[in-house]
Amino acid sequence: MELNKKPRKLACVSCRKRRRKCDMQHPCSNCSRSDTECVFTNQDLRRNRYSTGYVKALEAHIAYLESSLRRIKDTTDPKQRDILLSQIPLDNIEIPNKDVTFQQYHLPTLVKMENNTVDNKSDGIINERKSGTSSREPSLNYIISTAKSEPRQRSRSPSPLPTVGSGTNSIYPTNSLSISNKKRRIEHKRQMQVNLKNLSRSPLILRSFSLFFKWLYPGHYMFIHRETFLSAFFGDEATKTYYCSEELVYAIAALGSKASKQSEELYEQRDIYYHHAKSIVLKKIFQLEDKSLAESTSSSKLAIIQTLLCLAFYDIGSGENPMAWYLSGLAFRISHEIGLHLNPKAWDNVYEDELSKMDIEVRSRIYWGCYIADHLISILFGRSTSLRLSNSTVPETDELPDIETGIEDYIYNPGEALCMANPLKKLIILSRITEIFAKKIFIQTETIEQRIGYLSKFNSEAMNWRNDLNGELQWDKQSLKKLETLNITTVYVWYHYYIVIISYNKPFLFESSKSRKLIKDCIHELHALLNVWKKRFGTFERCSLYMVYSAILSIQCMDVESIKDNIYSDFEDFLKSNTLNYEVAKKFIESSKNMENNNEFNSEFTDLLGSLSHGTDFALEYNFDFTLLNEIDNLITSNPNTHTLTEESKM
Repeated sequence: MELNKKPRKLACVSCRKRRRKCDMQHPCSNCSRSDTECVFTNQDLRRNRYSTGYVKALEAHIAYLESSLRRIKDTTDPKQRDILLSQIPLDNIEIPNKDVTFQQYHLPTLVKMENNTVDNKSDGIINERKSGTSSREPSLNYIISTAKSEPRQRSRSPSPLPTVGSGTNSIYPTNSLSISNKKRRIEHKRQMQVNLKNLSRSPLILRSFSLFFKWLYPGHYMFIHRETFLSAFFGDEATKTYYCSEELVYAIAALGSKASKQSEELYEQRDIYYHHAKSIVLKKIFQLEDKSLAESTSSSKLAIIQTLLCLAFYDIGSGENPMAWYLSGLAFRISHEIGLHLNPKAWDNVYEDELSKMDIEVRSRIYWGCYIADHLISILFGRSTSLRLSNSTVPETDELPDIETGIEDYIYNPGEALCMANPLKKLIILSRITEIFAKKIFIQTETIEQRIGYLSKFNSEAMNWRNDLNGELQWDKQSLKKLETLNITTVYVWYHYYIVIISYNKPFLFESSKSRKLIKDCIHELHALLNVWKKRFGTFERCSLYMVYSAILSIQCMDVESIKDNIYSDFEDFLKSNTLNYEVAKKFIESSKNMENNNEFNSEFTDLLGSLSHGTDFALEYNFDFTLLNEIDNLITSNPNTHTLTEESKM
C-alpha cells in the first residue's frame, strides 16, 4: 500500500533569504515585525544547488587565474607577458547540470593547466608552509586533490581548510575557527584580507595599536577582545576573519593616534583614520555603496558594533556628543538585532555559522563590554540605558586565555597576565545598582525628601560594592596616599566608581550634606590620583577619557564645598595642558571662561554631561540635531577624494 506523502511546507521567501526560522503562519512573525510582504512558495531552491565538484572547480580556476596574474605582474619582458596572457583560459568553466560531478567537469583541463603553466615559482607556497608560515591562498594542487578524494555530498558544513602548523600562537584549537563565511563573495573576502595584510605592514597603524592596547585598554573598551582581534589582524588562519575588519582597524588606530605626542607624525593621522573608519562603516550599515552587509552573517556584524563604539568614544573625547549618541545607539541596536544579549542556547537560530566554546566566550566578553560602555555613556549624557540586565540572558564572561608570545608590543606589562573577567563582573554589578536606583532618584514625581532617601540607599550600596573589592581592585583613602604608580589595567575601575558617585550626587549638592561630603572625599581622592600620574608619567598624552571627565565633574562641584585652591588649579591646569589630546577638555575650559565673563555657559557645552549632572530630569530633553543625516547625505554625494587615505598616511 503506497502512502500519500504530503508535500513539506517550506519557509516563506523572506525568511529563506534572511536565514531565519519561519513559524509557517501567514504572515509569519518575522515578516510581521519587519513589515515585509510574506510570500510562500513550493519551489525548493535547495534542489538547484550547484554540486560540490563544480564549486571546487571554480575555486581551482580562480586560484589559477590569480597565480597567473601574479606571474604577469612580476614579468618585465613584454613578450613573456603576452605569452602568459595567451595561456590564460577565460571560458573553460560553464554553468553545469546539477548532476555533473567534478571529475566529469573540466578536471583534465585544469590538471593540464596546472602541469603546463605553473612553474617552479609555485614552490614558494610549499616552502612557506614547510617553514611554518602560511599562505592565505590554498594551492591549485590542494584544491583539486581534495575535490577528487571527497565524496559528493550535500552538507551545510564547510569544507575543511589545511591544518595550521604547530608554530601558531593562536589561543584557539586549530579545528575550532577554521570555517569560512559562505555568504560573502570570494572576491570580497580576499580583497579584505589583502587590505588587512597591507595595514598589518604599516608602521603607523602598528604604532597606534601599541598605544591603544598599552594605555587605553581595557578601560571602557572591554567590548574588544584583544587576542582575537590581533590574531585575525595578523592573519592567523586558526582565527575567524570576522573578528577584525578594515573599519575596526582604522577606528582603533584613530584612538591610538590620539595617545601619541603632538609632534609625532602619527598624531596628524588621527582624524584621517577616524573619518575613514566612519565612512566605511556607515556605507555598510546604510548600504550606500557597500552592499555586503545585506548578505553578511550575524557574526560579521560584531566588528561593526565594535567600530561604532570606538568612533562614539572618539567623538566623546572631541566633545561631539550628538554624533557619539547616534553612533553608540546604532551599535546597541545592532547588538540586539543579532541576539548578542541572548543565551548561547538561543544562538542556534540567530547565527549561521557554528560557534565553538571559545566563540561563545568571546561574544560574552563583547556583549558585557558593550553593556558597560552603554551605562558609562548614559551617565555622561544623563540618559536612560539601551542594554538592560533584565533583557540579557548571556552568561557573564570568564577569563579568556592569552597569547603567550608575539604581542608583547601591545601589552602594558608583558610579563603579567591581564585579568579582565573580575573587573568586568564588578562593573556589571555596579551598573546594575545604578540601573535599579536611577529612576527612583531622578523621577520628578517624587518629593525631594523621597529622592534623597533613595540616593542615600544608593550611596550605601555603592560603598558596600567598593568595600567588597579585593586584590588589585581594592583601594581606600589611606592606600592612595602611599601609592607611587598606577596600574593602567585596573585603575579604570576606580575612575568609573568616581564618575558614578559624583554624577548621582551632584544634583543634590545643595539639599544633602551627605552628598557634599561624599563628593568632597571623591575629589580629594581624584586629586591624589592626578598627582600620582604627574609624578609617574609627567605628561598627559596617554591618559584616559575617565581622567578627563572625572576632572570636569570635580571642577563643577568645587564651588559648593570649601576645597583648597591648589586642588582646583591642579585640575584646571590638567585640562588646559598642551599635552592633553582631548578637545572636550579645551571646550570645557573655554565654556568656563565664558561663564565667568558673561555669567552663562556656552550653549554648545551646556549638555556636555547631560541633564543628570545639572540636577534635572534623568530623561534628558536632548537638543537633537541633524548631524548624522547630514553625514549620510555627504556620503551619498561625497567626492571620492574626501577623507581618503594617502599612501603616506597608511605607512
